[in-house]
Amino acid sequence: MAYVLGGANNEADGFTTAISNFALRAMHESNGLVNLTNVVTPTQGNEFLVPNFAPITYQDYNPNGTGGTYTGNAVVQNPALGQGSITATPAVAQTAFDIFYGWTTSFQLAATLGAELGESFAEKVDQRVCAAFTSFKATAGNTNYSPVPADGFARPLELGAMELIPDGATPTTATAGFTSNSVVEMVRNIKQNFKVARMPGSPVIVIDSNGDDGVIGSTLNRLLSELTGGAVSQTGGSNLSALGNELLTTGRIENIYGCMVMATTFLASATRTVAGDAGTSVLVGAYFGDSALFTVMKEGLQLKQGEVPGGLQMWLTGVGYFGSGVGDLRRGGAINIVQG
Repeated sequence: MAYVLGGANNEADGFTTAISNFALRAMHESNGLVNLTNVVTPTQGNEFLVPNFAPITYQDYNPNGTGGTYTGNAVVQNPALGQGSITATPAVAQTAFDIFYGWTTSFQLAATLGAELGESFAEKVDQRVCAAFTSFKATAGNTNYSPVPADGFARPLELGAMELIPDGATPTTATAGFTSNSVVEMVRNIKQNFKVARMPGSPVIVIDSNGDDGVIGSTLNRLLSELTGGAVSQTGGSNLSALGNELLTTGRIENIYGCMVMATTFLASATRTVAGDAGTSVLVGAYFGDSALFTVMKEGLQLKQGEVPGGLQMWLTGVGYFGSGVGDLRRGGAINIVQG
């Protein structure tokens, strides 16, 4: 059934309003990576400034000791203050349709247009979040603050990259605790390193759902295989584990070793040295906790509509102004996923 959008009460605006409403609904229903970042507004212009303060630690005090700045052994700490910035930039989607669509078609077209613009906007934000993963430290092994803080215990300045090599492969060289050929082992390594860094909570782990390690395929399929034993059919049903079923159903696992694991198709590729092999092509995933990543929203999605010169077409534009970046290198790291 079709509707004629006309009348004395601006009924024609209903088509445009429906597009906006369905776009808004699609954005609110999206369950993407942006929800795992801190969404903020610019502190000035289109930039968000992120201060990073070196640790100030307590030391055991001896009033009769020596080496202190003023008395005893107490040393005045003058921690370095760093400042990073994340910049918001515009993104635009444009389309056009005949004016007759708006006059005669069902509201289902408005729903389709709105949902497409809303979903693709949410995906564009996630693409920029994934692009930010390459800003984490590119190599394995943590980098610590120097000098060692006053309490005598090292504090990571940057978390090292985890390296996931193809299933069954053996690295020529490896940094212990950072290189693995098993996805589940990588999750264990990430959880351990997160605790070594004394970060609160547990990290989110983002892997690929469309890569190919040359043996099993994407990291998503490798994890599914490890969790289910290959999902081999057995008498009375298949051998799908509860975690494997959750991964297939939702595209994520809420809790494995305390970490949430989710998959995306938007990981950036890079050339990095992994497990001693120079020039290896990798997909760059990430593991991160609170305040590691920020998404700066200068403007959210705006839908604009107007008439193309000539009067026979309507243009429709979705406009956003946003950016994503790493705010604290201590709270997250890259995952170098080797491709076949």
